[in-house]
Amino acid sequence: MLDSAFIRGLLCCLLVGLGACAQGSGDDRDDVDLGPGVDMTVPTDGGGCPMTCPDGQECRDGECVPVTGCGPDTMCPIGESCCEGTCVSLPGDPDNCGACGRVCADIGGNRCTSSQCRCNDLARCEDGQTCCDDGCADTMSDGANCGACGVVCPAGQGCTDGACADLPCDPACPEGETCDLGSATCQCAGGPGCAAGGACCADGCQDTQNDPDNCGGCGVECPDGQVCTEGGCGAEVCDPPCGPGLTCNGGVCGCGSGPACGAGQTCCGGTCIDTQTDAANCGGCGVACGPAQDCCSGRCRSTDTNVDHCGGCGNACGSSADECVEGMCRCNGGPECLIECLPLGVGCFPA
Repeated sequence: MLDSAFIRGLLCCLLVGLGACAQGSGDDRDDVDLGPGVDMTVPTDGGGCPMTCPDGQECRDGECVPVTGCGPDTMCPIGESCCEGTCVSLPGDPDNCGACGRVCADIGGNRCTSSQCRCNDLARCEDGQTCCDDGCADTMSDGANCGACGVVCPAGQGCTDGACADLPCDPACPEGETCDLGSATCQCAGGPGCAAGGACCADGCQDTQNDPDNCGGCGVECPDGQVCTEGGCGAEVCDPPCGPGLTCNGGVCGCGSGPACGAGQTCCGGTCIDTQTDAANCGGCGVACGPAQDCCSGRCRSTDTNVDHCGGCGNACGSSADECVEGMCRCNGGPECLIECLPLGVGCFPA
C-alpha cells in the first residue's frame, strides 16, 4: 500500500515540477513549501493562475484579470468581429468597413453603410477626390475645398495644386463661371463662358431675363400660366389686349393654344366656333338650343313649326302656305299651293 509521503511527492511533481519536489520528497511532512501563491488544493496552469479563471476574467502575467478586448480565447458579441483586439461591427464601422483595417477615409468615404464605404448618402468618391460635407471634391482644384475640406478661397482667387492663388482671368469671371488656368478664359459648366445677359447655371448658360425656368436667377421657376419678362414672373401681356375668350401666347392673341379665330368665328372655351349656326353656342358662347331647335342666324328656331325656317334654317314658306307642320309648308291644313294660299280657309289660288 502506498504511503502518504509518496502520494504527496507525486502530486508535488505534477503541480510545480521536479525542482520543488526535491526539497520535500522522501519525508512524511505537511510543511512542504510549494512557493508563494500556490494552493495545494487549487490546480494551476504552471504560471500562477488557476487552470480556469472565473467568468469575465483571463490569465495575464500569472494573474486572473478582467477581460478587455478580444482574442482567440475571448469571443465578441454576436454580430461583431475582433479587429486588433477590439470588437467592432464590420457593417457600420468606418475604420473597419466590411473587413478589419478597411478605413473609409482612405478610399473616398466618411461613413460605412452595409459594409460599403459611402460619402454622406452617395457612393464613395472616385480616386483623387476627398469626401467633404458638401460631397466629393478635388481638393487640388476646388475653390470651396482647397487643400482640405471646407477651405474656401477668397473672392478673385482659385485653387491651384491645393492652394488658393490669384486667377489669370482678367476681368474676373462672373458669378457661377470658373477660370480655366490653361487658357485663362472663363467657362460655364465645362463649356464656354456666357454671353452678355446670360447667367451660368448648373446646366449651362441661361437667359434669366426671359427663361421661365430660370427667371431672375438660376432655378427660379415661374408658376404655371406665367411668363418671364425682364427677369420677373407674371401673366403674359399682349398689345393691344386680347378680346373676350382669347389668350395671349408669345405676345400674340390666340384661341386656346392655337391662333386667333378667323372672320365670323368666336373663341369659346379655347375652340373657334361659328355662333350663327352652332346649336351649342347659338348667338354666343354657351347658349344652347333646345332638342327640336336649330341655330338660325344666331337665334334658336323650331324648324318643325316656324314658317320662316320650315324644315331648315332660311327655308321660308312664303305666300304659298300659311303654316309649317312637322317641317312641311301647308295651306289651310292641305298641301302647299303652287302660287298663293288665300286666308280664311279659301285655299289655294288658283284652285
